Amino acid sequence: MTQDIAHPILQKAIQGLNVSKEFKAMAKANGYKTLQNILDHPLHELPFKKLSGYRMLKELLDIFNENELEHLLDGLDN
Repeated sequence: MTQDIAHPILQKAIQGLNVSKEFKAMAKANGYKTLQNILDHPLHELPFKKLSGYRMLKELLDIFNENELEHLLDGLDN
């Protein structure tokens, strides 16, 4: 599902964000260049992607909470 939200962090390169090296490796392995790329896919599938797991889902949720974007996750699992 695509969210049309203009928050700058959604368009920043994941490799340039202050996230774990594991999160960066997971993003690279799955072709995610930005957080928006992750939002464009069903969130419930994230833990089952290459180099991912529930820890990556937790880190993503933490990123959204820190940036007051948790509302973007409501109803995302369609």
